[in-house]
Amino acid sequence: MNRRPLNSQRDFKTWPHFNPGRYIDFNPSFVRTDGETAWVVFHRDPFPPEPGNGSIWAVRVDGDLEPRGAPFPLIGKGADPRVISLGRRVLLFYVMIERDGDNVINGSSVAIADFSVEGDHWNCTQVFQMPKHPVQDALPAEAKQNWEKNWVPFVLDDSRVALIYSHEPWDVLVLDIAENQTPKFENVYRSAGIRWDHGTIRGGTPPVRYDDDHLVTFFHSSQVMGSRKIYSVGACVFLAKPPYAPVLATTSPLIMAPYNSGVHRFGWRFAASVVFPAGVEHRSDGFRLTCGRDDGEIATFDVGLDELKDRLEPCRQGLSGTIHDYRGGLGARLPLKSLLYVPDPIPGIPELPMINFVKTLAGGGRTFVDVGAHIGFYTMALAPGYQRVISFEPSRYQYGWLKRNVALNDYQHVQCEHVALGDLRGQAKLTVLSHEGGLNTLAPEVAGTRPALGEYFVPVETLDDRGLEDVDLLKIDVEGFEIPVLRGATRTIQTSRPVILIEVWDNVQRRQQVGALMQELGYSFQFLFPSSPELTLCLPRERQADFAWFV
Repeated sequence: MNRRPLNSQRDFKTWPHFNPGRYIDFNPSFVRTDGETAWVVFHRDPFPPEPGNGSIWAVRVDGDLEPRGAPFPLIGKGADPRVISLGRRVLLFYVMIERDGDNVINGSSVAIADFSVEGDHWNCTQVFQMPKHPVQDALPAEAKQNWEKNWVPFVLDDSRVALIYSHEPWDVLVLDIAENQTPKFENVYRSAGIRWDHGTIRGGTPPVRYDDDHLVTFFHSSQVMGSRKIYSVGACVFLAKPPYAPVLATTSPLIMAPYNSGVHRFGWRFAASVVFPAGVEHRSDGFRLTCGRDDGEIATFDVGLDELKDRLEPCRQGLSGTIHDYRGGLGARLPLKSLLYVPDPIPGIPELPMINFVKTLAGGGRTFVDVGAHIGFYTMALAPGYQRVISFEPSRYQYGWLKRNVALNDYQHVQCEHVALGDLRGQAKLTVLSHEGGLNTLAPEVAGTRPALGEYFVPVETLDDRGLEDVDLLKIDVEGFEIPVLRGATRTIQTSRPVILIEVWDNVQRRQQVGALMQELGYSFQFLFPSSPELTLCLPRERQADFAWFV
């Protein structure tokens, strides 16, 4: 089931900046000392920020987790804190950035700072640097092997803590951290990992009580959508006793960073929109998260207990294989559906960033119409969220692969149509311009742009011939034949008012024609994606507010 993130319904509550123009503060973890005094420990960077120059600070907070007073420093060099309390001891887990001989960042490791806390006084008694990769065969959370971060600690007793080290597989380490002794690993518990289709899970909040037998952690992940890396937040409920195995997890994002936001607003020189949960307080009616936003500000967000329960499902185990999955890899833990056979000339799933974007914006509903479906990139990815999918593909080679992929996933609700769409019923000549078929076209002006590899006639229908009234998403990728397809679909569009994604290559006249037609139909016409400049997102003008949270 596809659900919109909770922040599409309500916003974060953002802290005021302590020192605007001088510092940016983010990634806040929450802890209570002596059972009642509430603190937030957070990452601070000077402005403008430079990677690896962060420090860690603390500030008291009130019952609403709003700051009280001025923050003070705890660690001179460090990042991404997570903090837990053992009575008067507070253990601060943080990331130490490593550099090579030329002072270039080349990795990171995890350290633990042991504090004794009396009132408002934090005294660091010792700091330990932990070994890298304590579980050698765990799936690393980072792309680079030299990076170690995102360990998620929780308290077992007065002298032992546990660490969620990996989510895929689910690895929990037990660490003996008796006072005045060097920490040492006691054990590791491995369970089947949770499946999350929104990027690799990376860390999360120190777990808190879910019920008498279970704990819950709120994790984050990221994946490229459109032309930006977008962070998502999910949750996992797991056993509070060995083997600490996961039992319930969300399958769609609880929270998602908006596409129209981004870390650039705080001076970072990369393209990402970030929501980073690092702390949580259990409340009678749910959970209050402390989050970093766009690596530049601190905010809180409430997740109701009923809202969470409604989105939790039994953990799904995946299959292993060498077919491409929609997280962009080979041989990964694959979802039970949405697999994709990809022929050799095509390197993986090139449309994946845009598929992720569309899945977030319009990933579920009644009917999805895929015009120019190719081998099923969008069809296979979006089929789980729709009651019905109709995929049109006139090319012989691509249609064969499309049918194969529908059979692979056993999708009974996906209807494959071996026809082209246009503005008149009849036949048209299809020109083959590439071996993998991505440039095949019915448009004569496009057909003449390069030597043809072949041509044959295909049947043509109009979308309006189908009498559809419940289309929620329409994707059009027809290599220059956009205007005929749209003209033959005007009644369907006016009746259904779907979200529309159209590929329109950089031809000024054609873009003006398509834009004018979309305006006539009462739609926006926006090229939002620098990495996919050929794609335009078209939204019904009367429904703009429904999508404002994201775009």
